[in-house]
Amino acid sequence: MRRVSVCAVAIAAACGQDKIEVRPGQSSDYNHAAVLSAVDKFVTAGRTPEAYAELAQTAFSLRPGMDRSVADETELKLVVLALAPVQSVNEKPMAEQAEALALTVWPTLLAPAFEADGLLVKRDASAAALMPSPGEDSQAFLLRLCGGPLASECKQIVPESQAAVVAALAVRRATERVRNAMAECVMCGNAPGWHEAVRAWEILDRTASSGIDEVERQADPDNWPVAGGAAEDDPKLPEAEINETGALVVAGKRYSGDQRIAALREARCDGPALALHLRPEMTLAQVRGLLSDVRRSGATRVAVIARAAQYPWNRKAYWIADGTGTQTGLRQTDSLQLLLHAVDAVAQGPGAIARVD
Repeated sequence: MRRVSVCAVAIAAACGQDKIEVRPGQSSDYNHAAVLSAVDKFVTAGRTPEAYAELAQTAFSLRPGMDRSVADETELKLVVLALAPVQSVNEKPMAEQAEALALTVWPTLLAPAFEADGLLVKRDASAAALMPSPGEDSQAFLLRLCGGPLASECKQIVPESQAAVVAALAVRRATERVRNAMAECVMCGNAPGWHEAVRAWEILDRTASSGIDEVERQADPDNWPVAGGAAEDDPKLPEAEINETGALVVAGKRYSGDQRIAALREARCDGPALALHLRPEMTLAQVRGLLSDVRRSGATRVAVIARAAQYPWNRKAYWIADGTGTQTGLRQTDSLQLLLHAVDAVAQGPGAIARVD
């Protein structure tokens, strides 16, 4: 994602002062001063993800005493102030973004818009499930979200890619919320800072959304063979992939022709074993040809990565070879998935070698 500078927005909106300040009538406080104090604390703490989590927690604790005016202002401040912690990690790898934001910022952005309590307000019962549970780390949080309240968005995504999908969803919801909050703010029209915040979220949303379709396509569990009884736990080996076009992919780079052997040699990091991400429909003839390249690269053991049949699609592995292993009587035109199913049927347990010739 590109970094978007909104320093003026952060300073003016965060402090709750200057021209873009929106205050309710002075006849009653309704926790307004406490909200401004929490915002000041967030700014003093450096607008970090952790400081934002504390700000959001304070805002939710103050909600029972708010009227609609204070609650609307709090909603606007929460979505605008979230820009700084999101932008602070925007250029880092997604794993680092998730570590910083998954438990601190994303939950508030994913939640329904902040509203005052009231007799006629019916809250979404699933909203509480969007908040982290005590002792939950970022990975466990994302797994629970994608298996529960966000199942329609990311349950059909392997865990390694869930953070990217949830991040894009959090940005999309923040963009919608800041637009709605601005539409409700009758005193924001002449304050350019608020409008800059809307534009900043819109840019983040376009950037996050631009590649999410490709992430979802590549992270579909159907891109891996389904694991059965002969699969063992993922040995966490160096890994290479053969994509849908037949190209070798190592660390995101594609290789073809004479480059494949050198790339495979580099991928295995001088170790004797290598894991392969192969599509389940790949024929045994194709797998056998790839094994020849893998042997020429110096690897003596080869694993194929598979996925458990149910969420959260845990990574498993089968060992494959030619010239040795469990014979299944399959033809070279049969698929890799059929071979692994056949090995499941005849093997005594995990660890059997699937013979591809």
